[in-house]
This record gives sequence, structure tokens and C-alpha cells, in this order.
Amino acid sequence: MLKLVDPTLNLFTYTLKQGLGVEESETRKIYRRFLAGLPKQLHKKLGVSFNAEKKQKFLAVDKVKEADLTFTGDLHNHRVEGRYRRWNDTDNYQLLFDGYVDDKYETGQVIELIKDLQYLTPELPKLENIGQTWMLSGSLESGTDAEAEELAKKAYKNLFKKDGVPQGIGEFLGGKVAEFWGDKIEDNLQLLVILYPDDAAFLECTDFYTNWLDLLCFRHKIIWAYENSLLLKERLVKNYNQIVAMRNTSRLTLPKLLEAMGKLSQFAIDLNYLELQYSTINVNLEKYEDKLAEMQAKARPTDDLQFLQVFCDDAKTKYPKQIKKDIDNFRPCLEILQSLTDTIRGTVEIRKAESDRTFQNIVGIVGVGLSTGGTVASASANYKTEIEANPAINAAINTLFPFFEPGSGLRIIMGFTIISGVAASLLTAIIIVLWPRIFRR
Repeated sequence: MLKLVDPTLNLFTYTLKQGLGVEESETRKIYRRFLAGLPKQLHKKLGVSFNAEKKQKFLAVDKVKEADLTFTGDLHNHRVEGRYRRWNDTDNYQLLFDGYVDDKYETGQVIELIKDLQYLTPELPKLENIGQTWMLSGSLESGTDAEAEELAKKAYKNLFKKDGVPQGIGEFLGGKVAEFWGDKIEDNLQLLVILYPDDAAFLECTDFYTNWLDLLCFRHKIIWAYENSLLLKERLVKNYNQIVAMRNTSRLTLPKLLEAMGKLSQFAIDLNYLELQYSTINVNLEKYEDKLAEMQAKARPTDDLQFLQVFCDDAKTKYPKQIKKDIDNFRPCLEILQSLTDTIRGTVEIRKAESDRTFQNIVGIVGVGLSTGGTVASASANYKTEIEANPAINAAINTLFPFFEPGSGLRIIMGFTIISGVAASLLTAIIIVLWPRIFRR
């Protein structure tokens, strides 16, 4: 029967300092609020309190590179011990949850303990979280390989709410390791189950926490960058198809032309982002291999960490080549779109010029009408009798302005003024339309 001593649950998490559309200063504020909630959570769930100096150090992410909150308390009839430990890395914040229960437990009890320890794990802030790895460990007092594998499968199902089988098997500090990463390698979640052969090996594993922290960070960055590349590729294809559909610029309205310009700009930006993901993957693949070599040199000669190298080999074979191919495919598209950009930009300038000229013409026509009307209004006061005596003008005023009181002076002056202004505007409009045609001849 399997018996696990000091079952321990770890959670490694990574949050980018600067996400898309979020400045680093804003990320820091949000992450500080998240960290500030952890002492409150421990106080609420375990009754643990921390002094002001310890909390202040834990929250000083911009001044103190690493800090921790250790805790001990009773949870669901278990004495739980552990810590939250955070690091301020170059481009991301790293947080380790480390919780364990001091005793011996069978498989079913271990699974229940995982649920209890999960109750203390942090709920990550709504930022750019690039991945997380769960690690279940302990020293194995008794149990067969089949029982150890069954424990690993049940732990995976409990954490990820679905069945799974280990994609990697190895040995670390003399203990058996089972690795799960979900249905496919692109899932940026991971579970490591490490069952050490004795207490000495279990204690030795604490020397490797920072190694694991770095190695897993490089792994998650690689997968995160690849996932971003898939989203960028999808958006590039969509934008390209929409832009090409707008290539007949003569039929597009000015708002549509401006929309096309925006899509062209976004296409160029996304292509640059795609190249950035390519660079990110290559850099972190190199860092991953270096860190793994460091861990292998530090571990025991009999340890087998080949399962960690398998991920690197698979990622190196697939990710950079695929993204490089996508970049090479989109580069000619960008050249075509840049040519189309010039066409659209020219069309936009012409449309704007036409719009401005039309507006100026309208202002001119209205201005002539108002000016003429004002002049006529000033002069018609002296010729009211003559205007009223003209049957044609009277008929027009009666027809067009029946709401004026018949026989009033206001009726004659206002009606004659409006007719004069409208006539002047129409004459100006006709001249504006005909003049270019006459001039071209």
C-alpha cells in the first residue's frame, strides 16, 4: 500500500510586468494589490497574522527582489505549514506557493490533502499570466510503481478536472517523476509529481527550488510566445483577406478607405510582433537548455531528466521553424499591401480634397445667397410700392410664401429678399459647375 510522507503541493506562477495595453507601472499596482490580499487570505483561512515590517517587505516588489510569507495553521483538521515566496525578475513577477502537511498518508488521503492545500493557493490577478506549474511531492515510505502512477493520475484529475496520462517519466534525486501537460504540448499548464525515495532526498530537493523556478519560467515563455504566434497568424490572415477585398478603392467610401488604412497599419504591427515571438522562443530555448544542463550537473549521476529535454527538442523542432515559415509567407504580402497602402493613401487624399472643395463650394454658394439677400433686403425697403405692383413677383411670393400675411410690407420685403438670395445661390452653383468645363475647353 502506498504511503506518502509530508505531502507537499507547490504552485509556480509567472506574470508579465508589461502586458498588451498595460504599462508596467499599472501592472505593478495591480500585482501589489494581489500580493496584499495574500496575508489577508491567510488570516481569514488560517488565523495567521503578520507584522507590518514583514508585509511591507513582501509588497515592495520594486525595491526588494525576493521576499516570503511563511505560515503555520490548522486547516480542516490538518496542521499545514508553508509559504508564499515571490521574486522580481527582469520582465516578470514570479510567485511560489509551498504548502505541506507533516504526516503519512495513503493515496485517497493525499488527494483530499491536495484539495485542502488548493484552498490556500492564490487566485492570480487579471494580468498577462504566462503559465503555471503544479508540483506534488513527498517521500515514499511504501508503494509500488503502479500505485505511484495511479496517485499521479488522480492528482492530475483533481487539479485539472479531466483524465490524463503522464507524457514524461523520469528520475530526480533518486525519486520517480511523472510529468503531465494536458491534452497537447501547447497547453500552458503543467503538473510534476515527484516521489522521493527517502527523507534525505526530499530535504535535498529544496536546493533546487530556484532551478525549477527558472527552468519552468523559460518553458512557459516558450509556449506562451508560440500561442501568441498562432493568434497573430490568425489575425494577419484575416486582415490580409479583408484588405485585399478592399483593393478596388474607387468603390470605397472615405470611412472605408480610412478603415483599410487602419488594417494595413495593424498588419505591419502584427508582423513585427510575430517576429518578436520568434526571437522570444529562440532566446528562451537557449536559456532552457543551459538551465537544464546546470540542473543535471547538480543532480545525482543516476538521475534521468531526459523527459525535460524532450520538451526542448520538440519545441526546437516545431516552434521556430513554423513561425519562421509564417514570417516568410507574410513578408511578400506586406510588400503588396505597402503598394496598396500608397494607392489608398492617394485615394484618401483625393477624396479629402474633393470633400474640402465641395464644402468650400457650399459655403461660397450659401454666402453669395446670404449676401445677395442682405443687400436686396436693404434696398427693397425704398421700392416696396414698385415691387408690390409687379404681378410676377407678387405671384411668386404668394405661391412660395403663403404663410406671410397678404398685403403686409414684411411679406413683400421678406419674400423678395428670399427669392433674390435663392436665385443668386442657384446662379453661383451653375457657374461653379459649368466653369471648369468651359475652362478645360
